[in-house]
Amino acid sequence: MMKKLSLFLFGLLLFSACSKDRQVAIPAYVSVPSIQHTPGDPYVEGSSQHQFEDAWIAVDGQMLGATNLPTTLPAILGEGPNYNVSIYAGVPSDGISTNRIIYPFFDPYVVNMELEAGRIDTVYPNFQYNDEVEFFIVEDFENAGVAFGEDRDDYPDSYLDKQNEDVFEGDYSGQMILDTANWECYVGSSFRISDLQLPNTATPVFLEMHYKTDEVISVGLIAHYDNGLPDEIFIKGGVNPSDGWKKIYFDLTEDIFTLNAARYTLILRSAVSDFEENTHPKVYLDNIKILHY
Repeated sequence: MMKKLSLFLFGLLLFSACSKDRQVAIPAYVSVPSIQHTPGDPYVEGSSQHQFEDAWIAVDGQMLGATNLPTTLPAILGEGPNYNVSIYAGVPSDGISTNRIIYPFFDPYVVNMELEAGRIDTVYPNFQYNDEVEFFIVEDFENAGVAFGEDRDDYPDSYLDKQNEDVFEGDYSGQMILDTANWECYVGSSFRISDLQLPNTATPVFLEMHYKTDEVISVGLIAHYDNGLPDEIFIKGGVNPSDGWKKIYFDLTEDIFTLNAARYTLILRSAVSDFEENTHPKVYLDNIKILHY
């Protein structure tokens, strides 16, 4: 009888231990409603207007994930109660919605805070550019002249010019002039771009710009070598038509590293797609910037 009782009690204790092991840990929650950016010198950095869509969240170095803003993500806690919460700003790369990446020119926003299982704690990250970031092109169309004065098409009356009919911010934005008689506008930067990456190092290089356009805008590079012919490429993705002003981020890092040229020309191209319904399409641009380390 005692032997059976002992076996019963042992089984009861084993069942109780297994039940405890199967209990699901209650997570804490980290919420990020939005992302802010504190601008620096506008003459150096250009426009402070960004369009960050995602927040990447980590707790004590463990990445919880990345989702569209506003977002709330669960975190399984350790011994606590204080934890380092890191927030990274995220964007879609090259205009491709499925290609989500961390914006590389901000340091993470880090805060030490107390987290509690079952509770939602909110973080309001505010970012500044890393001190090492360099700005090569900053074209906001507010000054005399335009940084894209190299005409590369066969139509003398198609070009990129300033306009004040529809402006994102400031007094002017750019416009790629198009009509059915001058159906293609293909322009390049007026100067060569160089020293975007350290030797043999794929450090980040981004092209950013605001746009509002009736037509697709293709973005590319012409690689100029000290020895050999230039190499022209257009970047994957592109700028699709939009009724309102938006911002796009092109990750040029891999392209620059692969081309490995001495100098580059940034090229922009758009063309009339409907010769009957939209004979004078509106193609507007603003705040064109190239950033790198």
